[in-house]
Amino acid sequence: MPLAYIRGVSPEAGQVLFAAAVGILFALAVYRLARRQKLSFRYTIGWLALCGIGIFAGLLVPVFDPIARWLNVSPAALIAIGAVLLLTTICIQLSISISGLQSQVRRLTEEAAEIRLQVSEEGRHAGQE
Repeated sequence: MPLAYIRGVSPEAGQVLFAAAVGILFALAVYRLARRQKLSFRYTIGWLALCGIGIFAGLLVPVFDPIARWLNVSPAALIAIGAVLLLTTICIQLSISISGLQSQVRRLTEEAAEIRLQVSEEGRHAGQE
């Protein structure tokens, strides 16, 4: 049964509780990934901070209401736009990190190939002597 239909819970309160429950579940998933060492400490903290924002986002609607009125959008739309911008920023940051790692892998591969070549040439020279 949806929270909005539970006696004594307004639709707005039901939405806040639902958002908080989703945030808590996501935080638990992030915690499990961190415990299994699938997620580094740096990213664990970032994702848990986002979960915290998500858990309390419903409570922040009155704070966003004047801004939303000024922009002529609903507070929920303003929060959604903020969430999309935040997640886009995270995607860009992760793309930058991946690009740096790809560059490091390429450099290390080239260095390993040079070392193999040197060892192979030294082995041939040692065999000729």
